Amino acid sequence: MTGPEHYQQAERLLEHASAMLDARVEPEMEGELVPRQAAVAAMASAHAVLALAAATGLSAHLDPADS
Repeated sequence: MTGPEHYQQAERLLEHASAMLDARVEPEMEGELVPRQAAVAAMASAHAVLALAAATGLSAHLDPADS
């Protein structure tokens, strides 16, 4: 994945985690919803960090004279 692809995936995962907050679930499933949401948010965070690392790595190769 490229940096922009990691960023887009992070956005998609955060939207999914947010939608989980609005989802109506059966009472017996409520205990499972929070761990799933936390896992999705953690995956989004990992993709965001990878996007940042890619952007930082790319900027290290820019010519300072061009800035």
